[in-house]
Amino acid sequence: MAKEIAATLPISAVSAFRLSRIPFLLCLALALTILGGWWMKQAEVIVLASQITESVPPIPALGALLLLLLVNPILKRLSPSLALSRSEMLLVYAFCTVATAVPACGSLRFVLSLTTFPIYYERMQPAMKMDLITPHIPDWLVPKEFAVIRDLYQGRPDAKVPWDVWAIPIASWTLFFVVYWLALTGILCVFEKRWREHERLVFPLLYLPMRATEENPPEGLPKFWRDPLMWLGFSLSAFYNALNIANAFFPQFPAPGKLMDLGQYFTAPPLDAFAPLQLWYRPEVVGLGYLMPTEVAFTVWFTYALFKIEALIGRMLGWQWAGYPFTQEQGLGSYLATAFLLFYAARHYLWDWLKALISAQTWSSENDALSPRETVVWLLLGVSGCLAFMVAAGMHPTIATVYLLLTLLVALVYTRIRAEVGAPMVWLFPYYQHKKVILYTLGTERVMGLGGIKSMTAFAIFTFMARGFFHSYTATQFENIRLGTQVGYPPRLWVRLSVFAIVIGVLMGFYFHLVPYYKSGAVNLREGGIWGHWHANAEYNAIVSYRTTPLPPDVPRIIATVLGAVLTFLFGAIRFNYPTSPFHPLGFAIAGAYGDLVWFPFLIVWATKFLVLRYGGGRLYRRTVPFMLGLALGHYIVAGVIWGLWSTTGKPPFQRYGVWFG
Repeated sequence: MAKEIAATLPISAVSAFRLSRIPFLLCLALALTILGGWWMKQAEVIVLASQITESVPPIPALGALLLLLLVNPILKRLSPSLALSRSEMLLVYAFCTVATAVPACGSLRFVLSLTTFPIYYERMQPAMKMDLITPHIPDWLVPKEFAVIRDLYQGRPDAKVPWDVWAIPIASWTLFFVVYWLALTGILCVFEKRWREHERLVFPLLYLPMRATEENPPEGLPKFWRDPLMWLGFSLSAFYNALNIANAFFPQFPAPGKLMDLGQYFTAPPLDAFAPLQLWYRPEVVGLGYLMPTEVAFTVWFTYALFKIEALIGRMLGWQWAGYPFTQEQGLGSYLATAFLLFYAARHYLWDWLKALISAQTWSSENDALSPRETVVWLLLGVSGCLAFMVAAGMHPTIATVYLLLTLLVALVYTRIRAEVGAPMVWLFPYYQHKKVILYTLGTERVMGLGGIKSMTAFAIFTFMARGFFHSYTATQFENIRLGTQVGYPPRLWVRLSVFAIVIGVLMGFYFHLVPYYKSGAVNLREGGIWGHWHANAEYNAIVSYRTTPLPPDVPRIIATVLGAVLTFLFGAIRFNYPTSPFHPLGFAIAGAYGDLVWFPFLIVWATKFLVLRYGGGRLYRRTVPFMLGLALGHYIVAGVIWGLWSTTGKPPFQRYGVWFG
């Protein structure tokens, strides 16, 4: 049914896009991006009431689109030359989705935490032995003067940022973000044409911005904004958030909260193996997840149930392995197996792609983001640039190569999941595992043998590539390319503008983090310091402990990773031979990545779609889609835009209702 929905999306002519307007559109996008950066600073860095850059799409980008929708009719009347066409509006929106995501907690903020943590705590807590770490941190990645970092954490009396000492690190990280973006875009563009044109993936997450920006009919607002079912879903989500907001101001006011914890009822062994067991209320996941294939939603909650049964059996057998049943390790195995399946399924296409690359024959169309030769250039520049950067920072070339390869493969699979399934979550991948798998497969002694503490320190600094959500940038890039083919802005133009969006995002991110940190102090704004400090603490303390207590290869985790791959191949074989099977390999990958958070929303999605399709068919399904989109939009606007803007006015009581979209 999702394909039928996608087929109804209107397409504007490419000729409607005016290239002469690019400078004006870039200025507008830049202004909205800076406004979004200020909003991020207030809501996430200073107040921490709503992680607005963590959502899909980022709330600042959605807010920019809504602002353009409100202002554009006025411009059409007062100054038609300044009014935006639909394609121009969505190009600005695409720019904001990339630029406002870069400073997020799982990106640039994590970089700041990982690079500054050892320098600060070397003096503040000598017992941590960070003096073993700091000599190996390059001074072109972070200022190493203790006074500079101390003021970052504790605040500076004059609140001035020492931009002169930060200039080289900012330039260095801007370069890295650019080459990493080239690598991510390069590997995407190898598959982009096949997935978009040959397999015709449905891109469920584009349905909302597409419907919201339909050209106005003569009678007024687009149909989407006049649909009573959309407003019913919007009202339901708004009411849910209104109760939680009221409870934040008046704690005695009853509110549903963000989840129901069923794990508290399972305290005695062996049933305590079911904990944690939480029912998360995620209106946006339910609303946008309604567009995903039913078998994916079924596989997610069914697989999660199997994980709990595994945990129960292990508890009954007395297994004491910490982390069992290793769901994320199984998730990584599933992701790697899915990557193999993607390459295998595209083998004939890739062969034709290589022949077009070698012979320079005509291959690309105006809707392609990059030609084969351009793709290779981007990929080579990106991969070689990342490897050179990581090796220069101290990482052993072998570790850097394997690590980068794993991050690119995980990003590719995550992008496929977003384009085919549409789950709106940035953390929907086996986070941290592409680093951990190297350690638990080889053992820490062998990894330490490749470059010693210097290499391990660099490995720790680049933890953000595995624990952060850079993978979501690749999916956003693909969605923006597809958006261009739908509404008429040239994908080739967008891909080039996206590099500029990355640069703006990095520079803006440093500015809107360093200014409040030097004014108030990171430890005063958030207990412990910069977001991710707990990971930095664990990473660097682990390096210190590996010197005296190395860890051997972790056989149970290795088995779990292999098991995840085997089960994915099994689900893939079942689906290939029995297309009507209720099992889908992508559902298993999702459950292994973040099943704790999504199993209940996907259970609701599956049950609702099953009943609707069973008793109402495709007609009823299509009619109920606006209701579900309203459910998602209501949560984004009330919990994201309204609460996110309101929370910029102060900390209490806004911190009592923290909204995390990831």
